[in-house]
Amino acid sequence: MGSTAAPACLSHKIAAALIGLSTPLQLQWFGILYASEILLAMVAVWAVATHLADGYFWCPPIITLVGFLGVTMLAYIVTDLILGTESQNLLRGWARNLFLGSNLIGLYFLCRRNPANILVYAIASGAGMLAFFCLSGEVLDDWKFGAATPVTLLVAGLVPLVPRRGVWLGPLALAGLGLLHLALDSREIGGNCLLAGVLLLARCASLPRLRTLSHAMLGALALAGVCAFLYVNALTAEQYGQRRHFSNAWRAASLITAASAIVDAPWIGNGSQANTFELQWRYDSIFAERAGVRYRGQQTDTSTFSPHSQILQAWFEAGIFGAAFFLYLGWKLIRAAHGCIFRRRLDALSVLFAFCLLRAIWHLAFSPFAGLARLDVALAAVIVVVTNLEVRSRRPGLAA
Repeated sequence: MGSTAAPACLSHKIAAALIGLSTPLQLQWFGILYASEILLAMVAVWAVATHLADGYFWCPPIITLVGFLGVTMLAYIVTDLILGTESQNLLRGWARNLFLGSNLIGLYFLCRRNPANILVYAIASGAGMLAFFCLSGEVLDDWKFGAATPVTLLVAGLVPLVPRRGVWLGPLALAGLGLLHLALDSREIGGNCLLAGVLLLARCASLPRLRTLSHAMLGALALAGVCAFLYVNALTAEQYGQRRHFSNAWRAASLITAASAIVDAPWIGNGSQANTFELQWRYDSIFAERAGVRYRGQQTDTSTFSPHSQILQAWFEAGIFGAAFFLYLGWKLIRAAHGCIFRRRLDALSVLFAFCLLRAIWHLAFSPFAGLARLDVALAAVIVVVTNLEVRSRRPGLAA
């Protein structure tokens, strides 16, 4: 038994590293498809073929997530067939959910027995993306959509590995990196880094026998984090004010347009990749009203309407049942984030877990479901499953 387990663990670790390194490589197939997704799809096929009737493998955390994703997928199929969605849009909508499923199953297969493989995958993914940006000369051209994510993955994955001091150095480094992100106008990732870092630092400072001091420390650090966020945001307001103004107007226009379209078709949805003249007109009008100008960006910018929320996007496209997976995932993410930050014993995985879970919660409400989001959602879902399995098995990594 032991002789076969060791090679299997090593092969899973190597596979996780190679898949992570291949993240920036992509090809066009009715949209953008990443090399890591192709590799994870191959792993997922192997996992299903070798564990089809394995009740231990298909335990409640993963089988429930896959089941809800199946409901979402079925809702997309029914909606697109009823509405007669164009084949190109239909294939993109279906493939997006199909690859999300294969990403989830593939990562789960590689990490379920050894959660440390999540760390290997995240570090390799960050290294691969950062190397890609460095080789292309774009590492500092656009921090928000470029180096911010890979640098964060590397800090969250590597700093906690420092012997003896990593437990508190990791949260401290993440909080500091959050301030850097805010200074460079990456508010979403900066806010999540700062929040995760501050909460975990409060855990480091907690003393089991002094609950009052523990709560006071949490409050003090939370207040310090809010003040730091507001100060850096105000400090960079003049430099990034116009960009933030347009970003807020774009996000508001997307959310309001999606919400109004959902009210018009709450049950059946509007179909995959739906974007009619009426929807575009609503979006343009709201954007112009809030931004003060009509859109005059480049072709590469997001100039057409797209729901800026993963939950609203699925609901808008495939009706209420299309949002089933994301609504269920949101509930599981909140529970997992609470357990990871406030209950789970701090270890080398805590910083990465907390950051990924908090960021995934934000994405559900305020980010589109496209591109690398499939990998981000799958990673967060696997962390949910792993932390759930830890609770079930009462592993040493858990606080009593």
